[in-house]
Amino acid sequence: MTATTTAPGATGKRPPAGGVVPWLGIAIPGRQFIAVWQRDRDVFFRLWKAEVLAPTIEPIVTLLGLGLGLGAYVELGGDRDYVEFLAPGMLMVFPMFGAMFEALFGSYFRMDQHGTYAAIQATPVRPEEIVLGDIAWAASRMALNTCLVLLMLLVLTPWLGFIDSPLVIFTIPVSLLCGLLISGVSIAFTSVARSISQLSYFFSIYVLPMFWLSGAFFPTDDLPKWADIAANLFPLFHAVALSRALTTGDLEWGLLWHVGFLFAGLLPSLWLGIWAMRRRIIRG
Repeated sequence: MTATTTAPGATGKRPPAGGVVPWLGIAIPGRQFIAVWQRDRDVFFRLWKAEVLAPTIEPIVTLLGLGLGLGAYVELGGDRDYVEFLAPGMLMVFPMFGAMFEALFGSYFRMDQHGTYAAIQATPVRPEEIVLGDIAWAASRMALNTCLVLLMLLVLTPWLGFIDSPLVIFTIPVSLLCGLLISGVSIAFTSVARSISQLSYFFSIYVLPMFWLSGAFFPTDDLPKWADIAANLFPLFHAVALSRALTTGDLEWGLLWHVGFLFAGLLPSLWLGIWAMRRRIIRG
């Protein structure tokens, strides 16, 4: 009786090793990304006193400064004051910076300065899981910052009438979803930056246009057609539109476009971030 053996790959198909399933140039991340997320979370909680002050104070100062100061010279249609118009946008615009900074500068330091990525690679965690863990944490930062701003708005609502609907609680998952899209794009840009100074290009190319076209500071309905199209390409625009509807309770069928955009952009953004940063990690 003769035993026969087949060399790995002789059949032309290589079975997934350790559950690794390839998809469009990357391996689908496994549950190990949660450990990376937990690592980032633990670092945050060790520094939480310094981390929560700016995300809480900056949007409220901006809201009151623009709303009560500039608002005296701004007339909106309807019976809402400018400060009330600004409030829903503050739930998304300033928390966005938390996700963007975490995915942009945070990932750069972990990759290039602190050697964190190299250290994690000595464990069973794969590059795809490192990147997804960082993206997930950056999005969590945006959701956490939205919670902080929401808490402040709730405190001020009896005097300034910011919140009109209990549906405002759903701005938190909207923020998380938006954070995933923005973090994926941000970490992809980080992967091609060769110095920390190059990260500033991302502000000029992506963040500033997205910030001003978000619909948080002025309605975009009367903008030129090209500007309206550009606004619709940014996830923050759709998150602000949903935040405004959830804060006021004015729901309409047109909101499905904003929900659909965020969900449709989720996988492409995650794939882009994971693919680009994985390449950078492997190549060094």
